[in-house]
Amino acid sequence: MTQNASDRVNLTIQEYASVFPTTKRKYTEEQRIDWTRVEAKLQNEMEWTQEGAEHVAALARDYGAFVLRNALALATVFGVEDGALDL
Repeated sequence: MTQNASDRVNLTIQEYASVFPTTKRKYTEEQRIDWTRVEAKLQNEMEWTQEGAEHVAALARDYGAFVLRNALALATVFGVEDGALDL
C-alpha cells in the first residue's frame, strides 16, 4: 500500500519523537537545545552520516518548521525526493 506524503511525514515525526523523547517542549531561549548531542544521536541511533546529521540539524535549527514545511510541500509537488545538493 502506498503511503501519501502526510502519512510519511507523520511516521517520520513519530520516529524522531521516540529518539528524542524529552524534546517535546517548545524551544525557547531559556531552554536551549544541545545541537551537538542531537547530531550525535542522529548518527548513532538513526544512521545518519556525520555530515548529514550536521546538515539536517542545521536546517531544523536555522529554518524551523514553518520554512521546512513549505519546502517539503514544494519538493513534494515537484517530486523532488533527494534533491540535487552534493553532500
